[in-house]
Formats: sequence, C-alpha cells, structure tokens
Amino acid sequence: MIDPAQLRSGGLLEGYVDVEGVRIEFLAIVEVSGATLHLQHLAIYPAGVDRAAVGVAALLRVVRQELFPGIRAAGFDRLRITATRLSGTNPGRTVDITINLTGEAT
Repeated sequence: MIDPAQLRSGGLLEGYVDVEGVRIEFLAIVEVSGATLHLQHLAIYPAGVDRAAVGVAALLRVVRQELFPGIRAAGFDRLRITATRLSGTNPGRTVDITINLTGEAT
C-alpha cells in the first residue's frame, strides 16, 4: 500500500510489492501536477538477490492491483512514470509512460 503522505512534490515514494515470491522494491522522486502523479527517476530492484526472473507482465499486474487503488484514493487521475533502463534488455532506453487511472478512454 501507498502512504498518501509520500505523495507530495519533491518527496520520495518508497515501497515494495511481492511478485512471484520475490520482493521488488521501488524508489522514485514524486512530482504532483494537478491530478497527475509523476514518479520521476523510478528505480525498481529485487530485494535480497542480485537478479530476479520476474516478468514485466507479472510486475505490472501486481502494481495495478496493489498500488493503483491507493494512488486513485489520494485523488490522482493519471500516473506518469519516467525512468532510464539501467540493466536487462536495451540498457539506456528512456521510459516515459502515462497511465489513465480513471478507467475512461482518453
């Protein structure tokens, strides 16, 4: 779950989700612009192991189930995530995605 107190501009959002038996921790700089929560420089990493064979689809499924409701409950309609991939396939690739949290088509 997300602590709403962490969702303030300039703060850090820190937490974890458990995916397929692996604890995945995350850290991001928080920026708020109206109804958009922007997680900048998002870092995602396995806890307690050097590598984890967790698929992207599995990670996103857990994030949707466990984090999106708390972000919506805090009053946000959109989630923007920006990061640079540091390992795995295509290191150096820039990620910039915006997710509509209302369920409405945009």
